[in-house]
Amino acid sequence: MADIFLSYKRENLAKVQPLVQALRASGLSLWWDQDIAPDAPWEATIERELAAAKLVIVAWSPAAVASENVKAEARAARTAGKLIQVFVEPCAPPLFFGERQGVDLSSWSGQASDPPLQTLLEAVRAVLAGRKPPEGVGYAAKKRSPWGVITAIALGVSAALGIIANLSTARDFVCGLGPVRGLCLAYGLIAPPADPDAEAAKARAALLAKIEGVWGLPARAEGEVRGLPSRPACTQVSNYSVSARGGEDFVLVRMGEYESTGRVVSVDVAAGAIFTRTLTPIAEAGAQGELRPEGDRLTSLDARGVATILVRCDGAL
Repeated sequence: MADIFLSYKRENLAKVQPLVQALRASGLSLWWDQDIAPDAPWEATIERELAAAKLVIVAWSPAAVASENVKAEARAARTAGKLIQVFVEPCAPPLFFGERQGVDLSSWSGQASDPPLQTLLEAVRAVLAGRKPPEGVGYAAKKRSPWGVITAIALGVSAALGIIANLSTARDFVCGLGPVRGLCLAYGLIAPPADPDAEAAKARAALLAKIEGVWGLPARAEGEVRGLPSRPACTQVSNYSVSARGGEDFVLVRMGEYESTGRVVSVDVAAGAIFTRTLTPIAEAGAQGELRPEGDRLTSLDARGVATILVRCDGAL
């Protein structure tokens, strides 16, 4: 990556090429679009070099002023605080660029000793060294947003309050300010906002997990007959399990040698309902069903709406 990115219009190649040679002859690292390899992606290469450059020199001319690409590169450089303007032909710069001066190279003879080029070289070396360049080269350092100072102060106050008194209310107030919120998230002062899709998927999985286990028709257990506390015994016991394949969920019901597989077609978390469509056995394929788990109770409804109440049983099949 080069230190300097040169933006210009191709019509000015003959005027810009001596500038490139003079800058490179002075020991400066410069990139322009003539350095793009024939097999390299054009736009991606330009964007990469523009972002990596420490300084952007824009060569204005009537053709460059009319070029959306040159203006876009100039705007990006101005926003980043790394723009120097030169004029290779007399012209008025685009809107919002006229407030800055530039180095007039429209009459430059091509000699390295000419004052305009020496002014440009002095400005380039100063910027690359982190110094303020001379006036009149169209350079302005990137302005620090006043919110940056406010943010730093606010974060300091918030941290101090948290250390001194663990005042979460103060922290929440400070981190609730728009410009501060991003930094609070970055430093872990507040939790990131919940992802609605992730929360919905989590709730769906939790509801499906409730139907897993051994269920059956309730029957009185021996303990109940004797008046002792006992979990209800079951008859016609079935084992319910849930599996996921290919992005879909399936409910497997196994009762002795009988097995049934149903595809989950929808889940209504708010209503606590799971809707299925039978895949196997083939004789029952297409039958719709509904499961509603509530603690140790599972309501199973068939396609006609007939409900069967099952209870959770001890043991496993």
